[in-house]
Amino acid sequence: MITLKYLVLGLTYFGFGLGYLPGLRMNRAAVAIIGSAFVVALGILDLKTAWEAIDPSTMFCVGNDDREYS
Repeated sequence: MITLKYLVLGLTYFGFGLGYLPGLRMNRAAVAIIGSAFVVALGILDLKTAWEAIDPSTMFCVGNDDREYS
């Protein structure tokens, strides 16, 4: 289970690094949401713990990316 945690974490950071490439265009919020969905889907965290880990005071920043990619 520990290895699976680090694998998902590593793939998420890898997604952060490759998110700017034309074929893989994703912003950091999208990569973070996909990574957290994998963590819950694989049973690393239960849903209650995942909801408790969200900081409501920073949620306004998620998805507030007004940049346009060309």
